[in-house]
Amino acid sequence: MPEFNLKDYKLSDTIAAIATPPSKAALGVVKISGKKSLSILEKIFMPKVKKNIKKAKTFTLHYGWIINSPKSKVQSPKSEEIIDEVLVSIMRAPHSYTTEDVVEISSHGGVLVLSQIVELILKEGARLAKPGEFSYRALINDRIDLLQAEAILRLVEAKTPEAVSLSSKQLKGENSTKLENLKEELKDLFTQTESAINFPGEDIEFNKVNLGKKLDKIIKKVSNFKKSQESAKILTQGLRCVICGRSNAGKSTLFNRILRQERVIVSKVPGTTRDVVEETINIEGVPIKIYDTAGILEPNDFITKKAIQKTNQLFDEADLVILLFDGSKKLSKDDNFLLSKAKNKNTILVVNKSDLGQKLVLGQKIKKQHKLIKISALKDADLNKFEKLVYKSVYTKPIDKKDLIFLNQYQKEELDNLAKNLSKTKEYLTGDYTLDFINFSLKDCLDSIGKITGEVIAEEILENIFCNFCIGK
Repeated sequence: MPEFNLKDYKLSDTIAAIATPPSKAALGVVKISGKKSLSILEKIFMPKVKKNIKKAKTFTLHYGWIINSPKSKVQSPKSEEIIDEVLVSIMRAPHSYTTEDVVEISSHGGVLVLSQIVELILKEGARLAKPGEFSYRALINDRIDLLQAEAILRLVEAKTPEAVSLSSKQLKGENSTKLENLKEELKDLFTQTESAINFPGEDIEFNKVNLGKKLDKIIKKVSNFKKSQESAKILTQGLRCVICGRSNAGKSTLFNRILRQERVIVSKVPGTTRDVVEETINIEGVPIKIYDTAGILEPNDFITKKAIQKTNQLFDEADLVILLFDGSKKLSKDDNFLLSKAKNKNTILVVNKSDLGQKLVLGQKIKKQHKLIKISALKDADLNKFEKLVYKSVYTKPIDKKDLIFLNQYQKEELDNLAKNLSKTKEYLTGDYTLDFINFSLKDCLDSIGKITGEVIAEEILENIFCNFCIGK
């Protein structure tokens, strides 16, 4: 990851960047933000209808050309001056994403066209935006908070419609409102203790029992936030699910059936899959990373050895193991080895080839340890039941999607700190401690909430967050 310093994110600069993937496409967008945005546009843009573009109203769209030479007094530019035919959107401060003057130029999507437009803008006094700099300005200018900034990143990276919906809700500010309400409740408790400490001679009502009841409610809300954060992490990052089994058990066939496409080669020859193949599927709105692994347990060459090493690593890291058996054959030493390896893992035992004569016998002890299902991957028999079992194996309880919250690692750590500080406050409240301990602990709780929303935040944290954004966002 490149090194970024906030000193490079000078708010006084006018910044510009390509806001769409620079590739062959029907459309591309170049974005400018800052005080010089409209002045720069005036120098490089020739409107079809003659007008003073610097005086254009906010939220207006203008048709014309981007030209590569200073404007002449002629209304229509010469063909050799034209870079592209464009539409220009104007958003005046503070009614824009960054709360600054913002110009968006919609051109044709060629890489060279977009690059030439950006070069012209930079030549006229802007500088190239750094990763996440538009969103950074939105945060600094109070257009969004840190929760909303995280939602933008999750929205861009979303793998399922549910992840898009949840990210949009957080971007709208729903989770920010919940945390703001929580902060107000804590602030009320803090004010009570602060007043009792600073004005001991005054008749200030302070009841430890009532404070304890309010604190319990806050602790429960934070606990729910922690649970919802873990569920949100699942919806954005997905879960790792490894398909393993002896050679020719039907792993690749099952993998292809789950994906609804011929992703990997299926053959009767043992060891066709000599590397780990990864794809993401959507089961009931949850992204699940499925890994088809090498089936040979005794490597005969370097490539196969590497594949099996990778399989073992994924096996250890997996959230769920699908252990596939060939139902038409008796239990083998390879099957027993994998059973012993999966003993302490969340595992589904899948007996494949149910359309053939069955010779496999699994003991009652093994059946009690893991979930069991019989399928025929080749004939598509009971695959729907199998997918439902995969979902239930990962989620012992249904996901309550209305309260999910997306946090980055820094925010998650602060949420953990908030929970610890609340427990400490409860301990001080019920133990033989003075009001000062309770007061200081409540102050720490308020600081943690401020760090989650971005009201209180260190520079190095901002650098770490926004360097993960794409340039132009």
